[in-house]
Amino acid sequence: MNDFFIGNGIKIEKRGDRYYLIYDAGEICDRMEEIEITRKEADIAMKSSKGAYDIIIKYQNMMNE
Repeated sequence: MNDFFIGNGIKIEKRGDRYYLIYDAGEICDRMEEIEITRKEADIAMKSSKGAYDIIIKYQNMMNE
């Protein structure tokens, strides 16, 4: 496990050639969620909190379909 980026309320890990975005999805207590993302999405998430939020919402919406 390699910490690739920590900031904007998220952590991005690079494992081999895959990227994972880790974020706190809990409301009252910590509940860490992890989603696999692309390198392009990792770049977007690292640029701003809004970018990170948009990526998280995209994957949450995909899970709810």
